Amino acid sequence: MTTLASRTAGVDHFTPAQLLRTAQLFATDPELPSLIDPASGERQWRQLGQTPYLQIWLLSWPAGTATDWHDHGTASGAFHTVQGTLTEESWIGSIHTREIAAGEGRAFGSRHIHSMKNRSTSTALSVHAYSPALSEMTRYAVDGARLATLGIDQAGEQW
Repeated sequence: MTTLASRTAGVDHFTPAQLLRTAQLFATDPELPSLIDPASGERQWRQLGQTPYLQIWLLSWPAGTATDWHDHGTASGAFHTVQGTLTEESWIGSIHTREIAAGEGRAFGSRHIHSMKNRSTSTALSVHAYSPALSEMTRYAVDGARLATLGIDQAGEQW
């Protein structure tokens, strides 16, 4: 299994493009599906590696599961779909929707506001990379053409 050393000498910042390449690299690990419980109807998170400047996560998305609207605070990020298809809705003054199928990914800068969904009938898997390591997430409500801040979750709370 691909793992990340506890220290990465000389690396203290990753661009969104570098994060996407990192997520793509981790997504090639054939053991990823064995790291989650396929019978669970709940979303699952498995941290694959972390330094102060980088976090890598495996997320499972059972059929019909979704996130609320959120950002990743000051962290830039990327995700790569390993299995299935995910739908990302981004807020850029209005809602923009895109499908990200297995083998595809997406990178974004800090304060990128989005929600993610698995609209299919089977479980999807994705690898996510963040830099710096996540410390907070802001939650939002979207109502038509309006965006409202609901609150901030600190690191360590279930995301």
